[in-house]
Amino acid sequence: MDINYNELAKKYDLTRKENIDTINRFLESLSCSEGTNVLDFGCGTGNFTCALKRITNANVYGVEPADEMRQKAIDKSEDVVFKKGNHEKIPFEDSFFDFIYMTDVIHHIPDIGIMFKELNRVLKQGGSLCIVTESHKQIESRFWVKYFPTIVEVEKKRYPDIPEIIESAINNGFVFSKTETTDANHKHSISQNFFMLVENRGYSMFHLISNDDYECGLADLRNDFNKQVEIEYNHGETFVWLKKPFKG
Repeated sequence: MDINYNELAKKYDLTRKENIDTINRFLESLSCSEGTNVLDFGCGTGNFTCALKRITNANVYGVEPADEMRQKAIDKSEDVVFKKGNHEKIPFEDSFFDFIYMTDVIHHIPDIGIMFKELNRVLKQGGSLCIVTESHKQIESRFWVKYFPTIVEVEKKRYPDIPEIIESAINNGFVFSKTETTDANHKHSISQNFFMLVENRGYSMFHLISNDDYECGLADLRNDFNKQVEIEYNHGETFVWLKKPFKG
């Protein structure tokens, strides 16, 4: 089952916003001062891109292949340059960026080796790359697996696990710096925002399971949402930090 990202763009911003905690984590690890060139690779509708521009003096750019997603990003800010591009062709010159990040993007990339080669090309020597994704263990611990169990294998097939990401990056010229995880124990009822996200199929994964599995899971989720049932989970994200080394 293919995903139509231009169609997904119509509802994307109803439920998907930037995560300020993620942006703050970026800023804790590097300087985004005036003159710094930053790329949001796979920027979607530009939520993270525009937020980063609002709180820094950096030159912030976004690259997105889906036309409808990219147009929504362009409409949000005149201060950010958004261009069409993908993992095979990033439309910038060699060694242009000081920092590149990607949030929940790598599982959409058909060949991460080609992606790392292209990211390496446009990143300056000494520059940093941060990939925000989920490990297979984190996928298994998502609380909504209770409602949509078939999602686990679907997601593990398209998400490269953390060791695979690191190995591919190293094979294409990067140096591994560190990983950080945001796993933490939570217990709370299902939020209206999350329920709306599922109801609108705001995550691409809901387009990759059968309609029967989706409708059955949605009915159970709606029931628990209406009852305000508390859910326990420790699901978070993994930040993979890499650097392009200086030659010599």
